[in-house]
Amino acid sequence: MALDAFKRAFDNTYEEFFPKVLVAMRVANTRLLSDLTYGQSVDRVRYDISAVDVQTRLPQTDGTVDVITDERETLTVDQDKMTLFNLSQKEMVQAGPLNPGTVIGGQVAIKLATYVDADVLAETQNAFADFDTGSLTTLTANGTPITLNSTTVPQMVSRMPAMLRRNNQNLSNLAIVTDSIAISDMFQYLLGKNADFVNALFQNGYVNEQVASAEVYVSENLTAEAVLSMATQPTANDTVTINGVTFTFVASPTNPGDVDLGGDVDVTRANLTAAINAGAGAGTAYIELSAANRRLITKTYRITATNNNTANTMTIIGTGAGRLTLSETFTDGTDTWTKNFIHTYFGKKGAIDVVVQKEVKMEMLQEPKQPGSKNISSTIIYGIKTFYDGTQKFLDVLIAA
Repeated sequence: MALDAFKRAFDNTYEEFFPKVLVAMRVANTRLLSDLTYGQSVDRVRYDISAVDVQTRLPQTDGTVDVITDERETLTVDQDKMTLFNLSQKEMVQAGPLNPGTVIGGQVAIKLATYVDADVLAETQNAFADFDTGSLTTLTANGTPITLNSTTVPQMVSRMPAMLRRNNQNLSNLAIVTDSIAISDMFQYLLGKNADFVNALFQNGYVNEQVASAEVYVSENLTAEAVLSMATQPTANDTVTINGVTFTFVASPTNPGDVDLGGDVDVTRANLTAAINAGAGAGTAYIELSAANRRLITKTYRITATNNNTANTMTIIGTGAGRLTLSETFTDGTDTWTKNFIHTYFGKKGAIDVVVQKEVKMEMLQEPKQPGSKNISSTIIYGIKTFYDGTQKFLDVLIAA
């Protein structure tokens, strides 16, 4: 990604923050055209040779002509994101020698960078297989995230490469992308408590050590997932809390975050799901969150919820949220958060394709009705796709939060 399009005043700030935060770009593949514009796409053809069999050749007997099928896969440049903020003439004058555009621009750059980073790392969910507690001792994932300890870490480090190799992947050019807590636990159990990895940690997201023959990258922008089991109708004033944002079940919703106790638990769970997603029913099924809490749920942690009446559960996904802090105060003790984990990438570099425009555009525009005031915006256009052959090159490692 070229950064030379930024205004001179912003160059140093953006060059400092983008490489450090965009860990995913060090693992992704940018082989496709980077000068595509919004709405353009790249097509690839995938051939399926599963129906081609090895045959016994018999004299004077025609062989069987097996069929090869093909399927088109498309990467579309469909993400057009921007940031925009205003600096008044007074703010710029009062800042004196400190350039507020540079300082604030650096923080805005972090937001834009982490957003893209989270989108790329979210592709971890497209891996050919999950790797969890079941994978530590069997060939089948069981859906239970791995709690890192002195037993599971050595098992995980041994089995992850084996699972890739079993999927006909060579074990060169590997990477693992996980968060700082997981890396800390892994190093503690692999190298001993005296291992000095701290000085290497967070240096452009790269740790100068290896796990399971893979280069280690640290990101707090991993996708989070959690499952709430809710099979019993809540009692009035029971609560569910997600990263400090509380939803309260009441008979007559009146306050921000209130969720209506419906006719049965399925309706109530659907109301909670709608409240998290800012879906239909605001004012009746739930009362909309405060502006600050809505920003946390939707913008900062990018959380979406899905209700499942059959399983009596609600699943939340936080794109780029990292580890979630969850709690509940259900009167029924069997209803609780049953899963809370992060999606960690382990596999070949270059398995996820990313197309990013050559220039990250930065503009400083005069605010027409406020002399001396500047509107400062940055934009980025990109597309992400994990093609089928890419999905076969990595695992989605479920690590308990």
